[in-house]
Amino acid sequence: MKTHLEEARLPAAVVGAVIACAFATAVAPVASAATFSARETHRGLVVDRASGPMGSLVPNGFLRRPGDPTFVYREGGVAIAGVWESGPDAAVVRSGTTEKAPIIGRIVPAWNNDQLRLTIEPAGAAAVKTTVFERAPGDGTGALDRGTSTRAALQGTYRATLTSAGGADAGWLSVDIDPEGATRFAGDLPLGIKPALAAAAAAAIDREVDLIYGSVVDVNPQRR
Repeated sequence: MKTHLEEARLPAAVVGAVIACAFATAVAPVASAATFSARETHRGLVVDRASGPMGSLVPNGFLRRPGDPTFVYREGGVAIAGVWESGPDAAVVRSGTTEKAPIIGRIVPAWNNDQLRLTIEPAGAAAVKTTVFERAPGDGTGALDRGTSTRAALQGTYRATLTSAGGADAGWLSVDIDPEGATRFAGDLPLGIKPALAAAAAAAIDREVDLIYGSVVDVNPQRR
């Protein structure tokens, strides 16, 4: 038979559990929401933003004149920026489609043991760098790596942290690779990174994914 003291302990224990749960929820880290997303299509990248019009980054045709951008960024069907490839996968983004247009920023890739890192350099704002693109929690282990040999090893979601010059966390950028579907991108980017520059960063990752697809042994030939 329970005593009155034992009967009183149950509510106290329940209250304690509720308080502990509430405290754990309050102190648990909350992932920042995406402010940028893009998806691969047969014409190029379609860009969505948390606020603002939809955009697209598309190739600037096959018969470009000298000085024309490699890609054009459009909003509402209007070309508002151009992307010039300035080296091995590096890019300069301008607020127009001529080389005289003001620079929006630069994308500078680097590789560490065949693993991609990006530096995003917005004009008039501090540059940020990504870490390597590691598999997202719950999606296995490893990083986006040029040594990947099968599509099963390649597919999945990879995420990089954005860091400032001082090493502080400045956001994140991710890529979701699906061999049977479209490659998708998402990120929480600093306000100084304009949509066209964010799209150019996604395009640099997309080129890396395509390069890796070109060497895996079991990819659909249509993807090559």
